[in-house]
Amino acid sequence: MLESWTPAIIATVVLVVFLYGFSKTAMPVAGVLAGPLLAAALGAPIASGFIMPLLVVGDLFALAKFRQHVNWRLILKLLPGVLVGLVLTALLFRFLPISTLDRIIGVLILVSVGLEVLRRRKPVLTDTHRPPNRLAIGFFGTLTGMTTMAANAGGTAMTLYLVNMRVSMLAFMGTSAWFFFFLNILKAPFLVGLGFLTTESLIADLWFLPVVAIGALVGMWTFDRMNEKVFTNVALALSAGASVFLIIHG
Repeated sequence: MLESWTPAIIATVVLVVFLYGFSKTAMPVAGVLAGPLLAAALGAPIASGFIMPLLVVGDLFALAKFRQHVNWRLILKLLPGVLVGLVLTALLFRFLPISTLDRIIGVLILVSVGLEVLRRRKPVLTDTHRPPNRLAIGFFGTLTGMTTMAANAGGTAMTLYLVNMRVSMLAFMGTSAWFFFFLNILKAPFLVGLGFLTTESLIADLWFLPVVAIGALVGMWTFDRMNEKVFTNVALALSAGASVFLIIHG
C-alpha cells in the first residue's frame, strides 16, 4: 500500500493521523476536518479501513487519561441510534456517492450547531436545562453512527450531544473515550464486510503508530490548559467549520 504513495500523500496522512491522536485526548471534534483530508488523499473506502485501527490506538491513550470520568447512562441512551446510523450508512454506501452522503451529514450537523447556539443565547434555557427527549437523542445517535462510518467524523455529532447534555469537560472526555473505543471496535465487521479493512491496510497502519501517539500526548498537554468555556466554544466552532467543509467539498 505504501509503495504507491507519493511524499505529498504521506505528509497529508501524517497530519491527519496527528489530528486524530490529538482529538482523542484534547477534544473529539478537533479531528473532524481530518476525515475529509484523508478521504481526499486515499479515497473514502480505503481511508475508512486504514484509519480505524489507528483510531483505536488513540482511544487507548484517551482511556488511560479519562477512563474514570465516564457517564455510562449517556452512552446507553445513544447506542440504539448509533446502530441505526451504522447500518443505514453501510446500505447508503451502495446507492449514494460518498460526496452526496457527506453533504447530507454536513447539513444536519450545521443545523444542529445552529440550534444549540440559539438555545445557549436564551437565558431561560441556559439556566434551567431541559435534557433532550428520546427523539433528539435518537437523532444524535443516528448522526453519530452515520458520521463515524461515512467520514470518520463521529466526534462532531457526539460533541453536539454532550454539549447539549451540559456535561463537565472531564465527563465529556471520559464518556467520549469509552464511546468511541466501543464504536470503532463495532465498526470493524462492517469495514471488513465492505472490503475496506484489509491485511494491507493494517500493515500500512504500523508506519503511523508513532504519529498517533505523539498527537495523543500533545492533546493531553493541551487539555490540561483549557477551561470549560473555551472548551465548549471551540467545540461548537469546530463543529460548524467541519459541517461547512463537508457541505462544500463532500
